[in-house]
Amino acid sequence: MTSITGGAPAFDLDLWLTKYLGMIPQGIAGDAEIRSRLTTPFVDTTDEDVRKTRLSADEINSWLDYAGWNLWDFILGRASEGESGLIPRQEYETNSFVQQWNTYPTWIRQLTDELGVDGLLGLAQTARHEVGTKINVTRNWAASVCPILGRGIGITLDQDTADSRRDDLETLIQFGRRLQHGTWGGGSGLVSGRNFTLDVLAPEFLAQLVAQAQSLEDPEKLQAFRRFNAKTELFGFMLHYDCRAGMGDTGPYPLPDGRFAIVRDHFLNEDIYPWAGVAEGLPYAVTQVMIFPADKVKVTINDIMTTFSDPSNYLDYIESVAVFARDTRDTPMAELRVVTAEEMATYAQIAQKGTLSMYRDLAKKSTEQKIRDGIMVYTREFLFPHAMKAGLWDKWVAEGFDTLHPNTEAAWPTLASPKAAEILTPVLLFGGGFPPVSE
Repeated sequence: MTSITGGAPAFDLDLWLTKYLGMIPQGIAGDAEIRSRLTTPFVDTTDEDVRKTRLSADEINSWLDYAGWNLWDFILGRASEGESGLIPRQEYETNSFVQQWNTYPTWIRQLTDELGVDGLLGLAQTARHEVGTKINVTRNWAASVCPILGRGIGITLDQDTADSRRDDLETLIQFGRRLQHGTWGGGSGLVSGRNFTLDVLAPEFLAQLVAQAQSLEDPEKLQAFRRFNAKTELFGFMLHYDCRAGMGDTGPYPLPDGRFAIVRDHFLNEDIYPWAGVAEGLPYAVTQVMIFPADKVKVTINDIMTTFSDPSNYLDYIESVAVFARDTRDTPMAELRVVTAEEMATYAQIAQKGTLSMYRDLAKKSTEQKIRDGIMVYTREFLFPHAMKAGLWDKWVAEGFDTLHPNTEAAWPTLASPKAAEILTPVLLFGGGFPPVSE
C-alpha cells in the first residue's frame, strides 16, 4: 500500500503547474500515466465493487491519488473561467467543502437507506434518458470529490487526521462510485478516464433531439440564438452564485452525417433558493442541441460538464440548433417542448432583467451574507436533486441541512482571509487535498 504523493520529486513551481506533482501531465496522457501508477484500478467501477461497504487502504489511496490528479487537471482548465467580481466564490466554495465533509456522510447514509444500492444505481441512470436534470455527471463527480476535498482542508487546519473518520471517507467514495456506475454501467466513472468524452445520452433519445435541429445559415437566426445562449447562460451563473451548477454540457456526439452535437442545459428557474423570484416567467431549464462540423472544430468535455475546443471559438462554427424547454423540474420527457424564436427572444429578455436584478441585490448584501448564500448553493446542489426524487428533501431541510457545522464556522475566518491562499494552493494543486490513509 503506497500513495504517489510519497514519491513526488522536489518542488519546482513551474514544473508542478505543468505536471501534477511534477510527474503527470494533463489530459488523456495524464490519465494513462496516473493509472499506470495506481496500486489497484479502483477509479473504475464494477457491479461487485460498488456494493462494498468496507474498502481497503489500497482501494482508498488509489481513488485519492487519481482524484488529486483529476482535480489538478480540472483546475488548470478552469483558470480561464471568469467571475462576476461581486461574489466571493473562493471563500464560499472552500467553506462549502468543509461543510460537506462534516455533513454529507449523514445525509448520504439516509439516502442510501431509503433507496438501497440498486435504487441509487437506477436513479443515476436518469442522466441517460433526460435533459434538464441535475441528476447528472457533474453531481456524480462533485458529491464525492468536493466533500473529500473538505477532508483535506480539515486535515490542514488540524480538525481531522488522515486516519480519522475512515467510515465517512468510505461512504463518500462509494456514493460517488455508485452514481457513476449507475450512469455508465461500468468502467471509468470519470470523464477523464473516457478520453474526456461525455456521450452519456442514450442514442435513441439523442436522435429524437437532433431531429428537431434547424439551420442557422440565416445571420438573423444565428444572432438571435447567440443572444439567447449568452443571456440565459449568464443568468444561470448568477442565479447559482457564479458557479457552473447552473449549466452543463454533454457530448461530443458523432452524428451519421459526419458532424457532431453538443447538448447544453441551462438551469433557469431553480425554486429552492430565496432569491429565485428573479426567474419568474422562465422554464425550469432550457436545453440546446448544437451541431458542428467535425472537420473544423474539435471538442472535449470534463467531469463538470464544461466544453473545451480547438479552436476555442467553437460557437463560431455552429451550423444548426434545436432549443427545448423543460417547464418544471419533473416535466416528463414526453412533454419536453421546442422553444420558438419568439419564446427565445422573450426568455433572453427575462434573463437579462433577472441578471441585472441579481447584480443589484448582490451589491446590497454584505460579504458575510454572500458567503452564506454561496455555501447554501454549493452544499445543496450536489445532493438535493437526488433527495427530491427520494422524497427526503423537505425532511432534510427541516432537520437542519443548511445549518453550518461547528468545523465550518471554525474554518471560516481562515478560509475567508488573505491567509487562505497559503492553505488552498497545496490543497487544490499539489496533492494536499487527498492525504492517503494507512493500514
